[in-house]
Amino acid sequence: MAEQSFEELYATLEEKARKLEQGNLPLEESLKLYEEGVALVDALKEILEGAELRVRTLQVRLEDDQAHLREVEAEYGTDFDD
Repeated sequence: MAEQSFEELYATLEEKARKLEQGNLPLEESLKLYEEGVALVDALKEILEGAELRVRTLQVRLEDDQAHLREVEAEYGTDFDD
């Protein structure tokens, strides 16, 4: 089974929440939906944490590149922003 996107997982979570909010389900079905919702929240949280790590890694790389560029500018007396 292909891995679902954040948006697909979130839409599934919203649908389960809507069903639970209706309040007309048997207890066992409500519990099942709640458990599935918790699993979806865990999966969404994992995706978000991965995205945050990617963003932080990119930010560090960008900061390193900018620092290196400033060093080169200082060495050659050139402003590369122009």
